[in-house]
Amino acid sequence: MKSYPKVLVTGAPEIGKTALVQNIVERIKGVSATGFTTVERQDKKGRSVMVFVNLDGREVEFAISGKVKGKKGKRVGKYTVDVDTFEEAALEAIAFHPEFNLYIIDELGPMEALSRMFCETAKMLLKSDKVAVLATVAKGGHGFIREIKRLPGIEMIELSGTGNEKIEDDLLIKFMTALVKHEAQ
Repeated sequence: MKSYPKVLVTGAPEIGKTALVQNIVERIKGVSATGFTTVERQDKKGRSVMVFVNLDGREVEFAISGKVKGKKGKRVGKYTVDVDTFEEAALEAIAFHPEFNLYIIDELGPMEALSRMFCETAKMLLKSDKVAVLATVAKGGHGFIREIKRLPGIEMIELSGTGNEKIEDDLLIKFMTALVKHEAQ
């Protein structure tokens, strides 16, 4: 029995990784999926805020640009990351449950790598022969990011800004074919 696909989508910031994953989630049918996407928004003070969006629609703010008075957090670039808040939401979203066969993880990057538990859970899913994984990953990086890119069975796709629609269609076919085939067995 062939294992499920494990695809990491990479590319420069703002190239369309999250949009591609969101489109696939909207288009894929008959699949039990879980996971999350991450979006950047502006708060009332005009600061950038990173928001974790669970596939069921729940949202959690976990990082904000600049220093936040009275809030604990670790710095990643311009952001102060509340690792505990991220970890609580993310681990719930990607915890292994037998009823899910597709895991969406947007993104595997420096902010997310601050959580050792998240990293270990993501690696477990990427190594599992029981689930499919579609994730976005930082283009650069070291440690955890470099390690997951080198895992056996991982397919890397780099977006260039053109042809994303074809890549999206190809990935949709790849995941639907694998998941339907597994469901029939």
